[in-house]
Amino acid sequence: MKNTVIKVISILMALSLTMLTFAACGEKEEFEKTDVPSSTTETTTEAAKATNINPLTGVADLSESAIGARPVAVMVENAPAARPQWGMSTPDVIIEGVVEGGITRMMWLYADVTKMPKVGPVRSARHDYVEIAQGMNAIYVHWGGSNLAYDKISSIGMKDIDGLKDGAYFKRDSSRSSRGTEHTGYTTGEYIAKAIANKKLTTKAKDTNWTMFKVVEDGVRMPFGGASGGALEVNVTFSSSYKYSFKYSMDKNVYTSYLNGKAVTDGTDGKAVSFSNIIVMYSPTKTVDSEKHQDWDLSSGEALWISQGTGEKITWKKGDANSPLKFYGTDGKELIVNKGKTWVGVVPADQKANFSIKES
Repeated sequence: MKNTVIKVISILMALSLTMLTFAACGEKEEFEKTDVPSSTTETTTEAAKATNINPLTGVADLSESAIGARPVAVMVENAPAARPQWGMSTPDVIIEGVVEGGITRMMWLYADVTKMPKVGPVRSARHDYVEIAQGMNAIYVHWGGSNLAYDKISSIGMKDIDGLKDGAYFKRDSSRSSRGTEHTGYTTGEYIAKAIANKKLTTKAKDTNWTMFKVVEDGVRMPFGGASGGALEVNVTFSSSYKYSFKYSMDKNVYTSYLNGKAVTDGTDGKAVSFSNIIVMYSPTKTVDSEKHQDWDLSSGEALWISQGTGEKITWKKGDANSPLKFYGTDGKELIVNKGKTWVGVVPADQKANFSIKES
């Protein structure tokens, strides 16, 4: 009898692993579609939900003042002289894309400004980021901007915090002065909180659209393919000089970030930068002026969501400047991601062929 039970258990385990196995072996360029839905059954009642859930990470860690508040979006540069950036390991979400000359810039998102440490180098605005921040109803923080960005800020009536106009809330770190003044600027959550108060900016969020995606409430949500493999290393190319690898740690269930083969670290404490969710969204990108500023087509497109060692094809949609950026699963419903930090790469569509994944 005992042997029979053991055999039954073994068969069930084998069947489970077979169902969870990712749909191919070796290096892959695409995730295959399955019929597994991209949403989970909600098991937590409204009455039992915590009120301090961070809408970007799903973690119950918001301060009381941040509950129902607008997020803060900070522009941070990613030129070699800016690295390692202060506070790089701390944003809830990082959105990164090409701005000019193959160089990327980032927008760091915080649901709770009181949790924002020294961050930077803070750099200038770009119009695509302005549109994404506007659609999220975010408080947009930058230091200067392109003409296109300032035109967009003006046309949509954005109330921003700009280091060129609001210098009292920004500082320079003299320890990096040898790299060039433009690489020394920073701010802090304390400074931005003061700016919000002094500029009398509205802090209450209009709605929950700015979350971009839902976060699983209980347990773990698996992309199709299961936990057995399929995306243990993800390679994302923005340009010839900006090539990322995200390597999966099975024991921590996070992806550690590498840029051009070098680990991405926090300039404050040297901490490695890692994410629970990786989203690669493809967007047709073109040069629009003599300064080679890039324009992203933010209407809609294809994307990939990678988490828990595997992933799936998804889609994204935005539209006009006031519309929120949204991600959708294969079932057409809003994407549900796993708890933790998320990296979103807005990758030029012509770099899609350079995306790859490895199982080991």
